[in-house]
Amino acid sequence: MAARYGWCASLAVLAVAATACAPLVDVDRTAARVRSSVQAPTVRGGEAVIALDQEPDRLDPTLGTTLAGRQVFGSMCEKLYDVDEHSRVVPQLAAAMPRVSPDGRELTIPLRRGVRFNDGTPFDAAAVKKSLDRHRELPGSQRRTELKAVRSVEVVDPDTVRLRLSEPYSPLPSLLADRAGMIMSPARLDELGEHFSDAPVCVGPFSFVERVAQDRIVLRRSEFYYDRDRVKLDRLVYRAVPDDNIRMANLRSGEFDVAWKVGTPDVPIASREKGIVVLNQPSVQYMGITVNIGNVDGRPGRVPGPLAADSRVRQAFSLAIDRRTLNRIAFNGLYRTACGPIPPNSEFATPKTQECPPHDVAGARRLLAEAGVRTPLHVDLTLQNSVSALRVGQVVQAMAAEAGFDVALHPTEATAEIAAGKKGRFQTMLIGWSGRPDPDGNISGIQTLGGAQNYSGYSTPETDALIKQAAAEADPARRRELYERIVEQLQQRNNVVYLYREQYYTAHTSDIAGVAVFPDGIMRMKTAGHLATGS
Repeated sequence: MAARYGWCASLAVLAVAATACAPLVDVDRTAARVRSSVQAPTVRGGEAVIALDQEPDRLDPTLGTTLAGRQVFGSMCEKLYDVDEHSRVVPQLAAAMPRVSPDGRELTIPLRRGVRFNDGTPFDAAAVKKSLDRHRELPGSQRRTELKAVRSVEVVDPDTVRLRLSEPYSPLPSLLADRAGMIMSPARLDELGEHFSDAPVCVGPFSFVERVAQDRIVLRRSEFYYDRDRVKLDRLVYRAVPDDNIRMANLRSGEFDVAWKVGTPDVPIASREKGIVVLNQPSVQYMGITVNIGNVDGRPGRVPGPLAADSRVRQAFSLAIDRRTLNRIAFNGLYRTACGPIPPNSEFATPKTQECPPHDVAGARRLLAEAGVRTPLHVDLTLQNSVSALRVGQVVQAMAAEAGFDVALHPTEATAEIAAGKKGRFQTMLIGWSGRPDPDGNISGIQTLGGAQNYSGYSTPETDALIKQAAAEADPARRRELYERIVEQLQQRNNVVYLYREQYYTAHTSDIAGVAVFPDGIMRMKTAGHLATGS
């Protein structure tokens, strides 16, 4: 049933409601105060209970789609490469960065030696090939687009794999620093097949114990992990708590040790609160409104209505939204506006890729008149049933109304929202992408023909060709130029109306240290532990 949140008061009233409990704070200074981790002497043993903001989907690197799932993977499924605190790609299960052939069509990856999966079986080149081939070929794989340039995976020797590409593809190492680079136990894959998520086994500091739906996911310290001497905690327990206020209340009470994604109203309070540590990390992600243009039951088709049919109507919708005011009202100004898929901390960011379209209500009304649209134009907006998402929906609803749109909010659970996105069972959807260090990871899967996350069902040959050209280009300066052209085209078609970029605020109790959050948004629990007495 649609949930409509109309009000007669101005947006200023909503702003007061959103910030009423927060003390005055210099938001620019707070947002700029990066704090990836707090280090202190810790002891072996104990557990950490971690509150996530949503229920993870399937714990299968090939099929998973949620950021909450990536949080759990971060503790139990290592990748060929990782991202460091500066967004640089660094080796993890690989022993070094790939050796690239002169024509850019072969990547040779040396592997760590003496590594075992969490079931005790050996990690080797054959295991890497099995996982990468599964990512590329399994029906329903969410990694297929990310590995689309890989033509074959070859075992050179037990400690080396070679990827043969159909074309040069510069972003590949950064994609292997996420789920596309996670390597699964061949023995467990042979045993469970497509049901791998029932009892997943990878290489990692913690191993899977159990999952109780809508309650908990439990991991324990792995006895087989190659770097286990640095792992301090015996157990991790992940719980899904969508409500920001409940997560923080239970952190304060001691029921939780770590709370992922502190709501922005709580950030100024928690930052000054005794017994709580707040980590602050700029992200590579974005949030926006995806418009269903050509996704009918998960296949290409014609979606009715002027919003899908006419780019002028989508441009009007974009012009109706004042992104700076949205950030101030919905998030106390503690996030960042976003008008494209490339974050400002990317080496490929330029002033043009960061430029926002103007907030222009009069211009939006003119475009709707030119398109022959009778106003108010009804728009259904699907979004997560969380305090922060509903707050964004309310602000968008009020702003869009001024331009001639009648927006109805449809709250739903996080995994149900993704399922609706895949099947095209939405008109518009407030949804984001957790982001990758290389721009192609934020673009190709969402904006190209057949992309695994192209929920809008829209693409054009011209833009697809530019995206492909940028990914094949090795020269950074030339890639920046190409991405300027790509972002311009994405802003013209507005199948994704980019809105804001989250800042990752993570809280933990002050008797824990070693939790780390990097720009990819993943909590690193490998070296987390309880403080030594007297620390």
